[in-house]
Amino acid sequence: MSTIDMTTIHTTVQEIVHSYAYQATELVQMLWQVQEKLSYIPTAAIDSFAEILKLPRAYVAGVAGFYSFFHDSPRGQYDIYFSDNIIEHLQGKPELMDYLSKKLKVEIGKPRADGRVTIDNTACIGMSDQGPAMLVNGYTITQLTQAKLAKIAELIETQTPLSHWPTEFFRVQDNIQHKHILLGEPLEEGLAIRVMLARGADATLAEIEKSGLRGCGGAGFKTAAKWAFCRNAPADQRYVVCNADEGEPGTFKDRVLLQSYADLVFEGMTVCARIIGAHQGFLYLRGEYRYLLQPLEAILAKRREQGLLGEQILGNSNFLSISKFI
Repeated sequence: MSTIDMTTIHTTVQEIVHSYAYQATELVQMLWQVQEKLSYIPTAAIDSFAEILKLPRAYVAGVAGFYSFFHDSPRGQYDIYFSDNIIEHLQGKPELMDYLSKKLKVEIGKPRADGRVTIDNTACIGMSDQGPAMLVNGYTITQLTQAKLAKIAELIETQTPLSHWPTEFFRVQDNIQHKHILLGEPLEEGLAIRVMLARGADATLAEIEKSGLRGCGGAGFKTAAKWAFCRNAPADQRYVVCNADEGEPGTFKDRVLLQSYADLVFEGMTVCARIIGAHQGFLYLRGEYRYLLQPLEAILAKRREQGLLGEQILGNSNFLSISKFI
């Protein structure tokens, strides 16, 4: 595999940093861009980021080393990760992975000599309800079979761009079997915001307390208590953060909510922002759900056009002004 010269690396970093307006807070996105262009994050790229952004080198290296999908050595042109958990083992994942590695003549965990492909394992990618599944250059392919993998091997050997692969390969279902009361009835966009404005932030928080609403994490923490703690804490700025990461084997509730009910998620974040006094929000979208990035950005754009997100929400400026992916 050919090495990348220092000038190319530095120029690439410069162009990426410029495209992000030299905002050091965008470091994770910048590192993604470097890896997409170079297939990994060279040591020289870390040096360049530190120099251009005026950050400690240890800080940049720490961020690059924290996320498992960032690499410090070259990967294949087609970088494949099989979801590796007990559920997909029972679905036949080991045999399918062995089949593809032999078909492509590549050793697990190492790029093929020509740099064409890498096959590796990763933790649960949130697709166990339609596994076995894998990621190809970050994009999800579910319901793997030998026939599907044989076609994928052919597409790789002919260096067919992912954009020309069969669309059905990348189709992900939400797989909701019983919606019941929580998801069974559609909610008018903006209705929760309008009701909250009419009722007032204090009364809305009291209503949430009365409802007994709790988080879905292991602690089952009361939503109203969490919002009240944040609201009452002395601070110049407050933020709403939606953690859409889920790494436990077999879990995929966040994926379903973001795929089919993202409007409700953003509406809830907006109501929360008004109650706690936040003006900025962040949604953490795990790398395994990269296929959702563009649809979510489109929903955010639509909500801004509808006056449900932005500097003025339904004529009120005391709201969440920005929603952003990190």
